[in-house]
Amino acid sequence: MKKMYEYINYIEVEKTPEELEREFLNDFIAFRKENNLTQELLALYSKVNRVKISRIESGMHSPTIKNLLQILGPLGYTIKIEKVKNKYKKNDWY
Repeated sequence: MKKMYEYINYIEVEKTPEELEREFLNDFIAFRKENNLTQELLALYSKVNRVKISRIESGMHSPTIKNLLQILGPLGYTIKIEKVKNKYKKNDWY
């Protein structure tokens, strides 16, 4: 029987953090373009510097949660945390 601490990485992840980051950046850019916004307009609406938006889109800068909320909020969007599938069943811990 394994102890709970032996299951430190018990979450089954379908994509690596790098893949998730790339997917996020692609979605972020697509979101801006689908809303017919230039980086400059998005900066005006969100009050987040255009240079920062450009760096986020290029992968040079990781946005803070506050920045994401500032960028998405004026356009009627937000962010959320979603649960991922567990690798082990709860009964496997005991």
